[in-house]
Amino acid sequence: MSEEIKTEDLIAAVEKSLDQAVTKYEEQVKDSKSAANEVRDEVKALAEKHAGLVEQSENLSAKFQEFEQTALTSIKGGGERSETWGQKFVGSESFAKYLAGDTDRAKIEVKNTILGEAGSPQDPSNIIVPEDRLAGIVPGAFRQLNLLDFVPMGATNSNQIQYTRENTYTNSAAETAEGSSKPESTLTFELVDDPVRTIAHWLKLSKQVLDDAPALESYVDRRLRHGVRQRLETQIVVGNGTSPNISGLNQTGRHTDFTPTSGENQFESINRAKYAVIAADYVPNAVLMNPADFGAMERLQSTTNEFLAGNGAALSYINNGLTPMVWGLPVVVSNAVTSGKFFVFDSNAMQLFMRQGAGVEMFEQDDTNVQSNLVTVRAELRAALAVFQPGAIQFGDLTI
Repeated sequence: MSEEIKTEDLIAAVEKSLDQAVTKYEEQVKDSKSAANEVRDEVKALAEKHAGLVEQSENLSAKFQEFEQTALTSIKGGGERSETWGQKFVGSESFAKYLAGDTDRAKIEVKNTILGEAGSPQDPSNIIVPEDRLAGIVPGAFRQLNLLDFVPMGATNSNQIQYTRENTYTNSAAETAEGSSKPESTLTFELVDDPVRTIAHWLKLSKQVLDDAPALESYVDRRLRHGVRQRLETQIVVGNGTSPNISGLNQTGRHTDFTPTSGENQFESINRAKYAVIAADYVPNAVLMNPADFGAMERLQSTTNEFLAGNGAALSYINNGLTPMVWGLPVVVSNAVTSGKFFVFDSNAMQLFMRQGAGVEMFEQDDTNVQSNLVTVRAELRAALAVFQPGAIQFGDLTI
């Protein structure tokens, strides 16, 4: 921007003297150099007096103060220190010519140094250059819920699953000679109740953010649904059965205990558990364990520093390496399994009954939502886990 400093309104007190000095200078400009210098000195003195009047002028002082405030803000923000308009004017070439008597007015062009950074230390600023805002939301961690793919699903319209389960069976069938008494077998049953449990959570969002960021609504929906399903997987494995918890596979009566053999490694324990299930007349089809334990198994080495699983005898991969197999059984890794523990099971030994699938609902009439313009977003599901055949599930420590 340009600021022209006019002297007519500011030097009324010295205007007459200055005009006389300028006239005298013009008359003597063709005289000797020394005479012209004398008049120039007079003009210079009057100009310096004029500069003092300019400095005291209310109008010019207001402009100086405005620019100085802008410069101060820039300094506090970490930008480069700028000269005030007064400093720029006094140090300008135009003012020097004015002092020399070469012109009757001084004009300066004030230039701001435009920076793309601010702060202390300096960082890029969005004042000049807008941010390159990427669309969407970068998601957080979503745990793989592989176990839910292995557990058979069913539906129920009740709040409790009740079934009759074989308790004990002794097969006394034998060859019998004619006329001899036939052997008696024993068979007992028990009634099992597995209540439907509710898993839920919620959070609050403002109506404005839901209106202004439609992608957020779908992300929140996905995140909350995943949250309740993740908790469901944890309950299937380690739920303690005390209301309102599901009774998980690790609870007494929901599995058959496995005891590892001293001195044997993880591969050997899993192999023994596999054949314990087979010995109980079931068909194992999965291994469930903590991912850290499975990683330790992958790294096991022989005394000659060869990976025990390296030759594919016990460990292999299918589906382009996505599904690991141990002793021919697919491995399901889950953080819900306590490290050092594992399951080998026949998935047909259990069933997950869904009373209500994972759903998300929004409520405006909740708490102080109306007053605060908020929306409560809730996700929940209702489910029960039935274990029909505990003998088909081996559970215990990997090693001693």
